[in-house]
Amino acid sequence: MFSEYGLVMGFFPHIIELMNTHALIEGERVAKRTAFELTALASLKLVAGLLTGMTVVIADAISSFTDILGIFASYIGLHLSRRTSSKNFEYGYYRIETFAALLVSLGIITLGVLIIWKGIGTFYITDEGHFRPFAVTTTLLSIFHSTRLYKRLHETAKKTNSPSLKANADDKKNDIVVGIAILIAIAADYREIPYVEGIITLLIAIFILKDGIINAKESLFYLLDYWDDPTLTRQIRKIFHQERELITVVKHLRLRRAGNFIFGEAYVEINPFAGIQDLREELDLVSEKIKKLNPYIRDFSIFSHISKAGRIKVGIPVKSNHGLLSPIAHTLRQTNAYLFADLDDTKVRKFYVRKLSASNKKPLNFANFLKKEKVNILIDNNLHSLIYFNLRRIHHILIYPQFADTKRVKEALELMLIDT
Repeated sequence: MFSEYGLVMGFFPHIIELMNTHALIEGERVAKRTAFELTALASLKLVAGLLTGMTVVIADAISSFTDILGIFASYIGLHLSRRTSSKNFEYGYYRIETFAALLVSLGIITLGVLIIWKGIGTFYITDEGHFRPFAVTTTLLSIFHSTRLYKRLHETAKKTNSPSLKANADDKKNDIVVGIAILIAIAADYREIPYVEGIITLLIAIFILKDGIINAKESLFYLLDYWDDPTLTRQIRKIFHQERELITVVKHLRLRRAGNFIFGEAYVEINPFAGIQDLREELDLVSEKIKKLNPYIRDFSIFSHISKAGRIKVGIPVKSNHGLLSPIAHTLRQTNAYLFADLDDTKVRKFYVRKLSASNKKPLNFANFLKKEKVNILIDNNLHSLIYFNLRRIHHILIYPQFADTKRVKEALELMLIDT
């Protein structure tokens, strides 16, 4: 069973990597297809703008041509993100996609500023537009097409975890609002209502500018290794908390975005009584659990530190209660009670005795009995293998051998003070 589980866990990262690669290829395909469609649409808008002479339609055409550059940047970023690490780029090319998203956002900001400038310049112009039915038809076609592109880019951005495709999807959502505003401007032009075209042009520019600034800020923060995902952070901490018998403290937890992928690391304090084999296997399992939270977690490193225990709690099986002079029980059958002692570096700070009933000698009850006392070290009394495995491998309780020359609790504690 364990070998089969290990085989599945071994193949899991390769399966995830293969899925990510397919998602990136799908993202490239969508970006390429979108670029061709936007080229045709932008050309149609430009013709409509030149024929009508309306600034707001020309501004919308310029916006679409800028979108083509953004989609092309996304395509290049997604394509380069699939390249493996090299001698000069040992951490891979993932940030290229984030950089592409930044370029898209800067282009959107530039467009917003240009349209504001153009809108101010034509604010008081009330020239009558021409070929307005053609402009209306083109705008309606643009709204319909922008809706389709938004859905397609939004879904692909979710699949690929691509910030640049997300930026482009947001831009298409803006285009829907812009199209509706253009229809209002054309209607106002029909009725020769002044200022409406100029006002709508300025509103469109501000809307575009706001979106560009938000996306540029997000991309820049990604490049500077700033990223905050409270939900994912809580989920990771929950996984660590489930391993609290092994991982006592999570000192630092860091996540960062690099293009489509997420990288993380954690610095943890380890139970000083856990075995090396337990540590190696369980930390690997914890890492794999974390990677399953999000398919775009490319790597998650766990750095462990085993600190020295300040105080140690020892459990010693005894035949009868005579304090520190209690005789040590050699078998579980002989054990009528346990003496629990708190030790520090130099002395026994305190001790007490708990009776062990017949029902508590059963494997599960026995483990719960000791777990309740929060014992760290246990003197062996010829434990059954199942009980030993439960205590040592699951609860990380260190099992000490029972030496032939230690007959009383006091002698065993003196030996432990030397050894620990």
